[in-house]
Parts: sequence; C-alpha cells; structure tokens
Amino acid sequence: MAALALILAFLPLSIPFPPIPYLRIDPAEIPVFISLLGFGPLPALITNMVYYFVLLAVGEFTPVGPTMKFLAVASSLLGFWLGSRMVYARGFKPMLAAGTFLGTVLRVLTMTAANYVVLLILFPDFFSLATALLGAFLGVDISSGQAGLFLVMVFTAVYNVLHMGFSLIPTIILLKAIQKTRALGSKWTPWMIQTSTGKRQS
Repeated sequence: MAALALILAFLPLSIPFPPIPYLRIDPAEIPVFISLLGFGPLPALITNMVYYFVLLAVGEFTPVGPTMKFLAVASSLLGFWLGSRMVYARGFKPMLAAGTFLGTVLRVLTMTAANYVVLLILFPDFFSLATALLGAFLGVDISSGQAGLFLVMVFTAVYNVLHMGFSLIPTIILLKAIQKTRALGSKWTPWMIQTSTGKRQS
C-alpha cells in the first residue's frame, strides 16, 4: 500500500484546490485509508510511515511538504480510529460516521495549527502568496493581515474536509468491490466489518 501511495503521489493525478492552488487534492492517501479500513490501525500506521520517509528522501519541498502530508494523514487516521472505536458495538455505519467526523475534525485542527506555524513563522512569504492567490480567486483585495489569515485558514480547512471525502469514498468503494469479488480470498473481511460485527475489537 505504501508503494502504491508513492506511485500515485508521483503520477500527474493531483487536482489543484482552486482558491489556493498550491494545495492539491491527490489520490495518494487512498492506499493509506485502504490499509486502515481493510487491515487495521497498525498496517495503516506502517503504510503512512513508509510513505513519509520515502517522500522525505525524494519528495518536493522536503522536509516541510512531506511532513505536512504526514501530519494530515496521521491526524485523519488517528481521528478515524478513535471515532470508530467509540461506537464499534453499534455496527459498521455508526463506526464509519463517527470515524469520518472525528478524523475530519482532528485533521482540520492539526493542519490549521501546522499551517499557522509554516505560513506565519517559518515561511511568511508563503502567507503572502496564499493571500494573493485567495484574493485573486475571490476578486477582492485582502490587505488586512488578520482578515487574510482568517480566510486562508478557513479555505485550508475546507480543503482538508474535501480531501477527507475524496480519500474515504473511493476507499469504501474499492474495499466493497474487493470483498464482493473475493480478490483476497473468501475468508477475508475488511477490518472495519470485522470490528463492527464483534469478531475483533482492536
């Protein structure tokens, strides 16, 4: 899954987020979420760690770019796992809903803090770029630093919410197809379904 994530990361498949085009929605997170929903939290953590360390070596804008990606995915995985654990006894759909909600919230909070550090402390030139791009998209002049910061953080949060959905929806579709076709054998069941039916509680 880590190898697949890396292949997807380097293929020209990402989509710029129009308000702030340097933020890109890419399919590389999908294999990590397949690891989580299909095989459990430990395989997902390993997948994300391998993905991160390879990006550190060969990725763009390293180490900041790979670290931001790692924080986004890691916070999503942690939130999803915690949320699903809270309601696993209620079945698959409540697990999915709680996991998606808490994963999204934790991702938004984590990346808001991370972007604050990167944009205002480490690389303030990126903040100027972000406000200029956002102002051009909205057709307004964002001259106030506080207003610019607020808008950049709001649209960055929207981006992270959208990316969570972009990663989870294909994951669920693919796992259902794999289980239906028995591509991994007739006895294989995704971790999420195993947990929701009480076959395992990890």
